Amino acid sequence: MPLIKIISTGGTIANTGQGLIGIDEVLKDIPQARAMADFEIIEATRVRSGQMRLAQWFEVARAARAAAEDPRVDGIIVTHGTFTTEETAYFLHLVVRTEKPIVVVASQRKHDEVGNDGDRNMLDAIRLTLSPEARGKGVLVTLHEEIHSAREVVKTNQRPGGFHSLGRGILGHIEEDQVSFYYTPTRRHTFRSEFDMREISELPRVDVIAAYVGGDDTAAQACVAAGAQGLVISGYAYNGRPSADQLAGIEKIAASGVPIVLSNRGGQGRIPVNWEDPFIQGDSLVPHKARILLMLGLKKTKDPRELQRIFNEY
Repeated sequence: MPLIKIISTGGTIANTGQGLIGIDEVLKDIPQARAMADFEIIEATRVRSGQMRLAQWFEVARAARAAAEDPRVDGIIVTHGTFTTEETAYFLHLVVRTEKPIVVVASQRKHDEVGNDGDRNMLDAIRLTLSPEARGKGVLVTLHEEIHSAREVVKTNQRPGGFHSLGRGILGHIEEDQVSFYYTPTRRHTFRSEFDMREISELPRVDVIAAYVGGDDTAAQACVAAGAQGLVISGYAYNGRPSADQLAGIEKIAASGVPIVLSNRGGQGRIPVNWEDPFIQGDSLVPHKARILLMLGLKKTKDPRELQRIFNEY
């Protein structure tokens, strides 16, 4: 039997009307699972995903790295709450250097709720983890019988089909007879990443600043004063720019040596690169994922051109 390491973090997939339960209790209600694989379960944390913190990211990533290095383990599943699934998945996508399948799975409805989607999602996660085609594709996220890349997926609403890969679409489907891939991620990730969880013990503070009509640079200045070593602008589509009254102050922050990344608040479309600009263009990453990449990039460099290279490649 293949061996799957399950890293449990809590979330709705393990939530009931009486509170959060262990993932082993969830598996008891999915009898097909035991016929497909053996499981080892480690509980990294047991929280609702809105309570996820950076320290818990590190615990999950270290557990995933250890599982990836264990020759007995064929694949890794991370169970997670939906509020921050996409962020944890993208962090793992960048820092866990393995070709083994890593699948993050969540649900929109509680385990004991009518219409529970978590049991099917969990079964699909097992099938996806065991698929030979999942190997080398980075961290994958599955809900609603769909396969998403960690780089692209976002939660858009609370319904079972509420996860979407904006702009670039899903990688494939999980159906009754097979796992079907039609696309593969081309940007650097996991085994091709320059970032390595073994070398990371902390991350610098990076904050996200929203652009909106009438906004000024007060929030940006306050974040820098609070210790932010970088900022991400959730800026206007298409070019990610801040509002007119934010611009001068944010340009001064960039000139002081604090890297500023522009991202598209609409969630779709790439920020065109301008090498003469004082800012770093965040490619097609949504603001909260651009923040993750900038935090990791700042562990390597504060040089804007080198950071731009990182955003171009990831």
